[in-house]
Amino acid sequence: MRILHLAKYYWPRSGGMERVVQGLAEGAAALGHDVQVVAVESVFGTGQSGRSRSTITRTYSLGALGSQEIAPGYLAAAWKRADIIHVHHPHVLADVAVLLRAGRAPVVVTHHGDARHGIYRPAVRLVLRRAKAIVVPSRAHLALSADLRGYEAKTEVIPFGIDESRWDVVPPPPPGAPPRAIFIGRLASWKGLDILLRALEQTSDVRLDIIGTGPDAPRLKTMARALAIADRVRWFGEYPDEDLPRRMADADFLVLPSVTSDEMFGISVLEAMAAGRAVITTALPTGVRELSVPGVTGLEVPIRDVEAMSRALETLGHDRALRERMGGAGRQRVKEQFTRAIMAERHIALYERVRAQGRK
Repeated sequence: MRILHLAKYYWPRSGGMERVVQGLAEGAAALGHDVQVVAVESVFGTGQSGRSRSTITRTYSLGALGSQEIAPGYLAAAWKRADIIHVHHPHVLADVAVLLRAGRAPVVVTHHGDARHGIYRPAVRLVLRRAKAIVVPSRAHLALSADLRGYEAKTEVIPFGIDESRWDVVPPPPPGAPPRAIFIGRLASWKGLDILLRALEQTSDVRLDIIGTGPDAPRLKTMARALAIADRVRWFGEYPDEDLPRRMADADFLVLPSVTSDEMFGISVLEAMAAGRAVITTALPTGVRELSVPGVTGLEVPIRDVEAMSRALETLGHDRALRERMGGAGRQRVKEQFTRAIMAERHIALYERVRAQGRK
């Protein structure tokens, strides 16, 4: 089967959507399918690269208008022969490419999140109407999405999956060191890092590694100094995706302190679980609650609750047996439900059903 993914960005750019597209492309290629991905690069030029049986066409951006890259080559690159066109929302450039494209290849949409700007919604709705199937990674995505209202009947839940094999080799943290938490993600207000830093202040000796960049970085570093915890926080900035297991090896557990429904899933939670690490999450009404099981694979705390977060940090920081038990349960849960292979197989089955419907 010839599968064409229309994505916004792609590996090695690190992010939740980028890792999902990579997992789908490489997972389908491993099953013997021909996969092509069209994505945007934020530098001037043109290029193409291949990996496994998947081919990556990168159309370079001349700049950005808000969140939308200006990449004229994208529309031309999207005119590739395909049996299935898989669009990843939100990405208006991919929507325009689909609407301009002739042919009868069925369209499947993965809805990662709603369009943030109302001006893009007409294109989004037209593509959703054309799509033969819509995929969301959790029941919460469907419940919370405004864009998907009216399209529930053709929406299917297929959880995102990761390549768990790259996390199997993560060793336990060094013995005798102070307990260390890790955060991986964008340094933005909705990630709740200010809550995490205030909670860290109330602990006795927990350390914190922060992996990522974003607009809140200067404010958060100033806050860490003001709280007198700067000596307990390490800032690594944007870290190469392939080196993340190395950083996870130093950590005893992961924290995802997000405070709004912008945190729709949480790939870093799955990666920590696959590495045998317990996790702390917040009680968001999103797909995050469908990943970790409170009391089994990690701890869940109320949103924006500094005291509860501090207690959770202390609990995992000073109970090694609990961390190991939860870490083992998390690793098993990923292998049973959230692997790249499972995600790819379920998508291939969906593609086959969609194509069979079109032949009737």
